[in-house]
Amino acid sequence: PRPLRTPRGETPPQELSLAHQTATPNGGGALSEVVTKTIETGPYLSAILLSLVYADDEREVRDVLSMTLHHVGNARTFEFLIKHGDGSLRVLEAIGKQIQIDRKTQGIVLNARDITDRKQTEVAIEKLAAFPRLNPNPIFEMAANGRLNYFNQAAEQMAASLGKNHPSELLPAEIHSVVQECLVTGEKNVGRETKGGNRIFSWSFFPIIANQVVHCYATDITDRLNLEAQLRQSQKMDSIGQLAAGVAHDFNNILTIIQGYTGLVLDKKELNPEFAEPLRQVAVAAERAANLTRQLLMFSRKQIMQPQELDLNEVIGSVTKFLRRILGEDIIVHFNYSHNLPAIFADSGMMEQIIMNMAVNTRDALPRGGQLSIGTSVVEISPAHVQANPESRTGEFVCLRFSDNGMGIPPEVLPRIFEPFFTTKEIGKGTGLGLATVYGIVKQHKGWIEVLSRKGEGTTFRVYLPSIERSAKASPDLRPESVQGGRETILVVEDEPELRGLVCRILEDFGYKVFEAANGPEAIPIWQERLEKIDLLLTDMVMPGYLSGRELADKFKAQKPRLKVIYTSGYSVETIGKDFSYKRGLNFLQKPYHPLALIKVVRDSLDS
Repeated sequence: PRPLRTPRGETPPQELSLAHQTATPNGGGALSEVVTKTIETGPYLSAILLSLVYADDEREVRDVLSMTLHHVGNARTFEFLIKHGDGSLRVLEAIGKQIQIDRKTQGIVLNARDITDRKQTEVAIEKLAAFPRLNPNPIFEMAANGRLNYFNQAAEQMAASLGKNHPSELLPAEIHSVVQECLVTGEKNVGRETKGGNRIFSWSFFPIIANQVVHCYATDITDRLNLEAQLRQSQKMDSIGQLAAGVAHDFNNILTIIQGYTGLVLDKKELNPEFAEPLRQVAVAAERAANLTRQLLMFSRKQIMQPQELDLNEVIGSVTKFLRRILGEDIIVHFNYSHNLPAIFADSGMMEQIIMNMAVNTRDALPRGGQLSIGTSVVEISPAHVQANPESRTGEFVCLRFSDNGMGIPPEVLPRIFEPFFTTKEIGKGTGLGLATVYGIVKQHKGWIEVLSRKGEGTTFRVYLPSIERSAKASPDLRPESVQGGRETILVVEDEPELRGLVCRILEDFGYKVFEAANGPEAIPIWQERLEKIDLLLTDMVMPGYLSGRELADKFKAQKPRLKVIYTSGYSVETIGKDFSYKRGLNFLQKPYHPLALIKVVRDSLDS
């Protein structure tokens, strides 16, 4: 050490000896003792020892040493940073104790060691320890003898939520054999599932061979499994819906032919009365079949809608008489209307069908009579509700509720109640389309259904529909009241030959000149040859070939903007496109249709 000058006016120290070694590694990485010496009080302490201390710790070290110097026999332990010879900072742990050198001189014995590596290790250990401690999933450590060494806070919370006395009760029953197998084979064991209360857990076991322990990780997969089940159900329903829509489309073509020809014959004044009644029965049967295909299209969400602003309370009131007849005298109906109910934008006929179908479903659930409660309310759907019911979404909705005190729905049947053609009734007693139709209508109106049922305790259906502000006006209901023909020229494009022949005959009977084509490519040369003469294009939307009805109409209107177009389909306007503005009864005619309805639409379109 350098010789020190005694400040002016102070007595020089009787003894000053300082051993200062630059911190260098030795052995297993520990550092040699930095300071082990007796230092007397005075400015020399500051000048020598404190010159090694990091500036931020200097004041604290000075205070600790000062306190140590004035308390005989009390050792003090403290930590501080020093500046290493290589420029880095090292952490020292020091123990200081006051000593009496002689009668006049007091000093401090200071022992210090480098604990930088230990501190870094402690930080790393703390980070690792925080992972299981703060993990939101239950974590356990099992010893080779089956003893539970550790569990985290999440395990405690999960055990408490399930009414368990200790987290060990969450572990699989075969935990001991699983632990032994992992330690013997050295292989992990993952994907093991257990059930606790109403929750399902997936377990993963990882052996730590060096320590002869097994780490166990549990994940609550209940919500994931529920979502997967709902996704599979949704996909299945969509697939069945596509099938139902295709079947309904083909039936609608057939029914249009049946209704068309029976209508033409029945309109003839000279019809023999002997044939009139059978033909009327054919027409009634065709109408029943058309209703069945409409239900299929409603289920598949491809039925044409005529939405308007509706008060759901008024819709229920309009079908009250029919409900009484359907339910009979053995079922008592209670109505619970919510006052100031927001409006919905919906098809009134479809809303009535929901109510009627649900009434029929309730009647079947109450074979010996009972009670049915029909209610409406406005609800605010929260994010928590959406998490429990993935089909829902946040916002304000109108809820239509049906509650009965019937036999309830068995758990094994509940997941299938909305499947088309699924029924628990005897053969011939039901089509299995009632609830499926309700499901399709609700989906088409951007809503959803929730069901709560317990066997022997009744069932509650809740239908949620988006609410709107009361501002829109109801759309006019276009129905053919009178028919009038004309002499304009019409191009009919329809791929079904029998239906195309029927349409041409009807139009010609009412004075129109008609050209016909089976598809788009076949219609183009006719159009090019008679472009100026054709006043209206009547085309099916879905046709074979590379041109749809929409594409064909766009092509023709580009050449003749004043051309009138009427689209027909056994599906709905969904096949046309979201950007298509349609008006039923003016430029869209859904199959099946009556001959007079066709003439009315043609005349209205030409006159528009």
